[in-house]
Amino acid sequence: MRSAWIQKHERFNFVMFFLGRSTSVLMSSVYTFAMGLYVLKMTGSGLSFAVTLSLQILPAVLIGPFAGVLADRFNKKIIVVLTDAFQGLLFAGLFFAAGNGLTLFDIYTATLLLAVSQTLYNVCMDSAVPNLVSGPHVLTVNSIGKIVDSAAGIVSPGLGGVLYAAMEIRYFVLLNGIAFFLSTVTECLIDFRLYNHLTPQNSGFDFKRELAAGFDYIKKSDWIKSSLRNFVTVNFFLALCYSVPVPYILNNVFHLSPKAFGLVQCFSPVGMIVGALLVRKITGMMSYGKLMRISGAFCALCLVLLGALPVFSDHAAPVLLIPYYAFVLACSGFAVSLIDIPFINHFQTRVPEELRGRSLSLSISAVKIATPAGYILSGVMMEIFPAYFLPFCGGILLFVLYSAVNRK
Repeated sequence: MRSAWIQKHERFNFVMFFLGRSTSVLMSSVYTFAMGLYVLKMTGSGLSFAVTLSLQILPAVLIGPFAGVLADRFNKKIIVVLTDAFQGLLFAGLFFAAGNGLTLFDIYTATLLLAVSQTLYNVCMDSAVPNLVSGPHVLTVNSIGKIVDSAAGIVSPGLGGVLYAAMEIRYFVLLNGIAFFLSTVTECLIDFRLYNHLTPQNSGFDFKRELAAGFDYIKKSDWIKSSLRNFVTVNFFLALCYSVPVPYILNNVFHLSPKAFGLVQCFSPVGMIVGALLVRKITGMMSYGKLMRISGAFCALCLVLLGALPVFSDHAAPVLLIPYYAFVLACSGFAVSLIDIPFINHFQTRVPEELRGRSLSLSISAVKIATPAGYILSGVMMEIFPAYFLPFCGGILLFVLYSAVNRK
């Protein structure tokens, strides 16, 4: 009887998690896309747009460790519910502020506060997954989470563009606020202690001591250190060799139309979805370490292929160009899923619950730091070398480094 009750609540947790995460991730992605258009239209400045993007990344690096300590020491459900409710209230405030037109300061402030809130939300929700469902289903939940993230990457540009064109910015903001309030309701219904045997400790809070405990655990864990080396390396090279040069190659070297460019870009999240659907079967066929080695090497090969075509010709016909890049981007997305999902699953199932939040947030912060560094170096190198040089040579270098790092 007890077992049937737990299974019923586990299924309910899964459904509520899916609904809440889908709403939160999709509307955050739609907001990011639409506000980018709004900032570009309002200022005509690429720098202003870059600042908006940076404000979305920085909190994950700077606030992440603090969020991890909070997740370990306090009630995760309360934090998750409050952060989503705060985002709804923030959008409600923007709605009233937009009556007189949104200023750049309004947008920057809202973007920063939303990013801080999302960081708290993500760390608490990710670290709570093993408390929502039983061990065998943790990988399934993580796969669903990756599918939701990837689907949002496909849908949000189109949906964001339609909503941005169809309504005033203040009503667009109001719609986001309503969505976050609905997400808050679903999270109120989740049982965050279904598989939890710890009582949150609210006394004797010492941030430095708590954070140091997370650092110590990571330093003593060989598999975490090895995984982080792989993650930081791959993340840096993706930022260096993909995020900046590939859009430049497609738009400025091959002169793809905006429609064709958007179509090609959609295939990376499509590959991630395929990877998320197949990850359980693949992880059953090989060890975690072997999967990381193969996926990293495959990711490096994809980077080489992204830069290979313009090495030989910069006049490829679109009928060949679009399928080629769509296929390679799908393969790269597939490889990223096979790196991301097993890592987070490994983390959630192997790290003790009382250290899970801060260890996870510290690891994510370390990985995130590599992204802006890759962006900056990519921009500098593209002033010196042809754009195709970065993915082609960078992919080769990543393969060499990845092989060296993972050599037993």
